[in-house]
Amino acid sequence: MADTDYILVQDRAYGKISRLDQYVLQGQSFVIRLKDNLHLVKPRELQRPAEGETKIVRDITCYIGQGKCQSAQRHRVVEFENDRGEVVRVVTDLRKESAHVIAEIYKARWEIEVFFRWIKQHLNVPCLFGTTENAVYSQLFVALAVYVLLKRVYDEIHPNVPAFAQLTLWEFMQHWRIFSLPLEWQVQLSLLRNKGVLGIISIP
Repeated sequence: MADTDYILVQDRAYGKISRLDQYVLQGQSFVIRLKDNLHLVKPRELQRPAEGETKIVRDITCYIGQGKCQSAQRHRVVEFENDRGEVVRVVTDLRKESAHVIAEIYKARWEIEVFFRWIKQHLNVPCLFGTTENAVYSQLFVALAVYVLLKRVYDEIHPNVPAFAQLTLWEFMQHWRIFSLPLEWQVQLSLLRNKGVLGIISIP
């Protein structure tokens, strides 16, 4: 996954000490979370101006690890509080960026993680039909388009369905896939089709 044109942003499972040294030698920029039990040796505080309301706890350079497992390079480590008040430690090779920017770079990773989780939960993509960039994008875009259309249909129909026949969005999508929507939902679908709202959607 290394690419010197980009900044690697990774979780603590990828924080191997030898790999960190290798990244520095290769010129690979990174922001990687450190495991909590790693020792920080010979820390040296960096004097950086504060940037407004910041949750930065510490900004240092140090060696990472102990004994034979100690890093050969001094690395920059930034500690900051997350939204739950927990202290997060990240190591980086970025020297010119402020600690606040480095913390924001790592936090942005979580938005990507949440998006991946949303894809797994909502788009029903159990496997990829191809592994090329074009194949992956095409499959995800089609799945996303289908989801948006079904969500639109659901939002149009849901308020008009009797309480005893209500379905959640997930239940609606499951019934839609196997052509087993309850009669009450089929009636509302027909009404929408007659209004021209569902002109491009096939009614099961």
